[in-house]
Amino acid sequence: MSKTTPSTTYFFTQSEHEILRSLSAYMVGVPRDTTLDVPIITIDPFVKQLPKALQTQLRFGLHLFQWGPPLFIGKVRQFTQLDPRDAVRYIDTWANSRFGIRRKLFRGLRDIAFLGYYSSR
Repeated sequence: MSKTTPSTTYFFTQSEHEILRSLSAYMVGVPRDTTLDVPIITIDPFVKQLPKALQTQLRFGLHLFQWGPPLFIGKVRQFTQLDPRDAVRYIDTWANSRFGIRRKLFRGLRDIAFLGYYSSR
C-alpha cells in the first residue's frame, strides 16, 4: 500500500482513493459506473480541513473497511475485490452492526460519499 499522495489529491493516497471511490459508488447506488470519480475534487479539500485526529480516524476507518470482509462476512478478499452482491451485503453489516462504532463509521463514510457525489452533479 502506497504512503505517497498522488498529485491529484490533497489527503488520500491512491489506494485510499480507490477504496473510497468503490465504496462511494455503492453508497450512492451506482456501483457499475466505472466513470464515477466521486471523492477527489470535493472530498479531499473537505477532509483536509478536518482536525488531525478526525483525519487519522477516517484514514484508519477506511482501511478497516477495506480489510474487514474476512472478519465480518467470511470472505477472504478486500472490499474492493468483492463481487457486487457480497459488497452490498458487507456494507449492510456495517450499517446494521450491533457495534455503535461500526455504525458511526458507516454513517461518516456514507455522508462523505454523498457529499462528493452530489456536489459534483
